[in-house]
Amino acid sequence: MKPYVIDMLHDSRDLYSLTKTALALCEPYGQVHAFSLVHNRGASRVACFIELESLKQQPALARALGARTLNGAVCLDVPVRKDFASQKAVVLAIESRLSQQPAARAANAQARA
Repeated sequence: MKPYVIDMLHDSRDLYSLTKTALALCEPYGQVHAFSLVHNRGASRVACFIELESLKQQPALARALGARTLNGAVCLDVPVRKDFASQKAVVLAIESRLSQQPAARAANAQARA
């Protein structure tokens, strides 16, 4: 990858901010068709796979980012910080969502009645 791309993506603190930054880098090349992230905590790296709606733009995106292609998808291997998406933050987010679900179900049930 090109150094400026690594710098932009390396500053991300979690999957949300990494996704937001990566999608912003893709924006000049058209709409994104598919986007996948795989976080390898042990290696402090995130693999990012991007497929654009326009297949003709895929090579241009790969060249602009200094990335490789894998089965037609642009593939980024992003080094991340050791504290990237710490497990504690993920657990808190999951617990928060779970505690909100019963309240949301009750509100939906009242709206239907």
